[in-house]
Amino acid sequence: MKNGEFEENVTFNLSDIVQYISNNIVVKNILVRNTCVIQVLLFDFGKVQVYKKSPFSRFIYIIEGKAEVVINKNSTFMQKGSSILIPGTVNSSIEANQPFKMICATIKND
Repeated sequence: MKNGEFEENVTFNLSDIVQYISNNIVVKNILVRNTCVIQVLLFDFGKVQVYKKSPFSRFIYIIEGKAEVVINKNSTFMQKGSSILIPGTVNSSIEANQPFKMICATIKND
């Protein structure tokens, strides 16, 4: 699908569709538009995703497990149900101290 891997107006269960892969970060696009991308990401233990400064902010929601989010060298430890908004104007990273699943909405700043 051009706008993501999931059909609009169709119910889906992310837990059934996405599975961890050893020593990887799994990314599934839910919705892809010019100003917004919604993805589910699964991080195996030890994996790190680094983000450089950009015109995009990121909303992170932890579905399962625990994650470490580093924004401008300041660590925040998150667990299931936690959310954070990461401004695009800073360097950041998301680190897996244990396997975890998250939803990431990347939104273009005005």
